[in-house]
Amino acid sequence: MNAISKATKHNWAKLNSDTEGKLTKRANKTRSTRHIVATSYLDYTPAHRLLDNIIRLNYDIEDVMYTLCIDYLRHVNILDKTHVKEFLSTQPCHRIVNIDIPTTTWDSGGDVLGFIYQSLITEGERNLTGQYYTNRQVVEHMLGNKVLKDGETFLDPCCGSGAFLLAVNTDTPSCLYGLDINPIAVMIAGTNLLAKYANHHFTPHVYCLDFLQRHTDQDNLPATFDNIYTNPPWGTDKQNLYKNLYPEIKSKERSSMVIVEALKRLNNKGHLSLLLPTSLLKINSHTNIRKYILSHSTIQAIDLFTHRFDGVFTDFFSIHLSGQTTDIQQYTVATHKGTSYITLSSRDKSLGIIATRQLSDIDESIIHRMDSLQHDSLQHSLWALGIVTGHNKSKVKKEKQPGMEAIYTGRQVSPYTLEKATHYTFYNPDTFQQCAKEELYRADEKLIYRFIARYPIVAYDDRQSLCLNSANILIPQLDGISIKSTAALLNSTLYRYYYTTRFSDIKVLKSYLQQLPFPLLTPQQDTTLSNLVSDIQASQYSEEHKQEIDRIVYSLFGITPSEQAHITAEMM
Repeated sequence: MNAISKATKHNWAKLNSDTEGKLTKRANKTRSTRHIVATSYLDYTPAHRLLDNIIRLNYDIEDVMYTLCIDYLRHVNILDKTHVKEFLSTQPCHRIVNIDIPTTTWDSGGDVLGFIYQSLITEGERNLTGQYYTNRQVVEHMLGNKVLKDGETFLDPCCGSGAFLLAVNTDTPSCLYGLDINPIAVMIAGTNLLAKYANHHFTPHVYCLDFLQRHTDQDNLPATFDNIYTNPPWGTDKQNLYKNLYPEIKSKERSSMVIVEALKRLNNKGHLSLLLPTSLLKINSHTNIRKYILSHSTIQAIDLFTHRFDGVFTDFFSIHLSGQTTDIQQYTVATHKGTSYITLSSRDKSLGIIATRQLSDIDESIIHRMDSLQHDSLQHSLWALGIVTGHNKSKVKKEKQPGMEAIYTGRQVSPYTLEKATHYTFYNPDTFQQCAKEELYRADEKLIYRFIARYPIVAYDDRQSLCLNSANILIPQLDGISIKSTAALLNSTLYRYYYTTRFSDIKVLKSYLQQLPFPLLTPQQDTTLSNLVSDIQASQYSEEHKQEIDRIVYSLFGITPSEQAHITAEMM
């Protein structure tokens, strides 16, 4: 991989950017003015040199991109073609500016225009509009060398700079359609198509339209399509632009609305492929779109990706759907470890669960038994995120100063106890970027759990301790279960097994914890578990403690010795 040049680092520093393109904290980024170099989208030395040249200047981004589009079309010797002039005449008026463009800029075979544009827009604009363009490797993987048959149509309703349109194989570019709400993206996508199909006389079917507004009367836009491939914008409809158009999407998630609209615009035997955040597979608030998918289409395949977009921590997946419906959902799930085959149970389908792991009969039996014995859940408990200081370097110190108090990170959260404090801060909520109500931090008793973990790791706290946002707070309100007994249940092997079986993620989310089943305890069972946790805090967590807590928790759900052996093997 080519390194970002020293000039880029210097100029990006002047623009208050993150030169490595990585977000450094969980926070609201909608107001961020940082710029993130889109290296994972395209890593081509002349493109980086061009970027260096551009950011030294003070031109409007519209003029920069228009100038580059003109130069690209001139490079492929079609700028004077009639159909090219017709396309350019439909674009908003921009001026040509003076930019030093390296001679080999357009020889990479990659989307240089898209790379430059992504690197010039701010992090805040990306966050607000969901402009995270899909890199070539992901696009090619999703398309799988797809070749369009004669007359077969292809739509990307959120086309950006045209990644999917450029990657699909066809000898008839007039069968390709792209929509985007960003006029600059439309100009870039159209230019890219004209350049790729330089020997064809056609006007690109790329329009500046909002797919979610249902422009069924648009000239030259078919009512339905044979193929729809897209990476829709991620994030909620904060302005309620589409609330009345998609009442079935209670979460207001825009990508969910795109799924609904795309299925309505897909031919009965058509194919729909989308790139989506993994939260849509897992979080309760997205149950409605999962149920919609399961009742209005047939899942063909799911691919779980491990790499991420520049400047984004969110994991993502692709889902491939058929426009036809079926009673039995059978599909493949591919990961870096291999491919598995899923037959979705009727229970999962009714609950809106799209499984990414095929459970064995013994897994199904254990999970079903735990669910059937549920007496209560954490739905009505109290929750709080750890503190987001906004600038840990200046507000969190490793050496305690007068007036400071300990603040704990996720790494210091161990089962039942907090490790020795290594960080300190002045508790001043007015200076923090994000802070829960003080009464939650100062509760007489609370649980603190790690945010990044395969399963719950929960500490009991009665010292009114503060925590950073890598650790979160839970004050359980369970019927007949004390807070220490809750900690025992959550830290037990059985609950860890249930969690990893149901939720395959590197994050411990509130929405996942709220789905855990808690049984009805007798007062004696609750006292026994609570006393064990007190013993752990008075001494040290031992293997004997672990085994005794596991024995009690297993007995609560009637887990047999053979099932216990299976759980132990699964958790190794």
